[in-house]
Amino acid sequence: MNKVYIAIDLKSFYASVECRALGYDPLTTNLVVADESRTDKTICLAVSPALKAFGVPGRPRLFQVKEIVRQFNHQRVQRVLGKRLIYSSIYRPDILHNPAMGLDFVVAKPRMELYEDVSAQIFGIYLNYIAPEDIHVYSIDEAFIDATGYLTMYDCTAQELADRMINDVFNATGITATVGIGPNLYLAKIAMDIMAKRMTPTQTGYKVATLSVKEYRQQLWNHQPLTDFWQIGPGYAHRLNQLGLHTMGEIAACSVGTLDQKYNADLLYRTFGIKAELLIDHAWGMEPLTIQDIKQYRPEHQSLSVGQVLPRPYTFAEGLTIINEMSAELALRLTKHRQGAKQIILSVRYDKKTPVPLTKHRLHATVNLPQRTNLTSIIQRALRNAFCDQVNSHCLIRKISLTAIDIHDHFTQEFECLQTNLFEQRAPRNHHKEEQLQQTTLDIHSRFGKNSLLTAEDLAPHARTQERNQQIGGHHA
Repeated sequence: MNKVYIAIDLKSFYASVECRALGYDPLTTNLVVADESRTDKTICLAVSPALKAFGVPGRPRLFQVKEIVRQFNHQRVQRVLGKRLIYSSIYRPDILHNPAMGLDFVVAKPRMELYEDVSAQIFGIYLNYIAPEDIHVYSIDEAFIDATGYLTMYDCTAQELADRMINDVFNATGITATVGIGPNLYLAKIAMDIMAKRMTPTQTGYKVATLSVKEYRQQLWNHQPLTDFWQIGPGYAHRLNQLGLHTMGEIAACSVGTLDQKYNADLLYRTFGIKAELLIDHAWGMEPLTIQDIKQYRPEHQSLSVGQVLPRPYTFAEGLTIINEMSAELALRLTKHRQGAKQIILSVRYDKKTPVPLTKHRLHATVNLPQRTNLTSIIQRALRNAFCDQVNSHCLIRKISLTAIDIHDHFTQEFECLQTNLFEQRAPRNHHKEEQLQQTTLDIHSRFGKNSLLTAEDLAPHARTQERNQQIGGHHA
């Protein structure tokens, strides 16, 4: 049976949720989701479709949005009688119908918990039609659906099934979507990302496109830029361009070249390694991976990360406080999942104004723990030592991340082996007691909130635990 996949991308999701929550129509209201308290340099998480239509990109910084609006209004001032704009509006239709009206927009502060709730509500609507094992949630606003077995059951086409689901989503939440349909996950995604953008939207802003392998090769083999294609970022595109490959058609042709020719599959494998196999498959419009494969996948190695971009450049001493906080956070997360780590990668990025060579703006250090553990005392001590030994104390710090690797589930704490001597007395640690204390801390956090139990260091002016406990994904909950 030929597979049929549906890819769904909720349109300007964060901005649409905010518009609906504030009583606006996301298709006609100019709105950006951004935290103004982080200055005009903050990145906008989303831009409403109405404001995008005025030339605002999808992920600008707030000052860029203000500059585009200022230029738009300046151009209008030059054309209006009296060289003055008396009124401005946040509604796109008003601005289009009145040449003397200025452009304005709303700035909504991110509310990640609200977005998660709405996303869960929409996922529930998908479940009214599709079993969970046939849905892959790709992100908070994207999902893939294996519709193969449902078209006969509902006696409809894939587009008709998508129409029903998106209409239900719109009626329940006021949010619309862009949809791609294809015979594999890759073509469904490409249909959504590239082809659907060319389609005329319905009155609710809904767009849908279907793409077969034949249509992909006919219509998109010459498409540029390469970065429009799924899983080809600027770095990949640059390396392909250096090889003289600028389109998917050229990559496909290269993959069938013989060894005596300049362009052949071996050239791609030498450049990209095993990832060339994925690149070649996608160039031909092929993707053997299914949603069932994704569901069954179990990684051979696990990792766990915590990281943060600091709100300002931090000194070395302030960075030590952040290391202590993040060590405790990492240890609690390992405890929560009943996991233990043997190694931790410490990554530090210095502030751009720090006078060091560009090649030394980032530091990556592997910290070997004395034993596989999730105990705060052991992790904290090892990371503090590594931080003091390897971080330049004269540099200002802007970003810190910790990644626990070589993680094992359901492990048992090992006994710490100490070399005794006659000149110092060291009391043996009660690892079981410390682990119980961490579990109790998690129980208190779960019941009363993460800020219900803090250390004295968390109260320091430069500490960030209290603020981060009120965030989801680095943004206000």
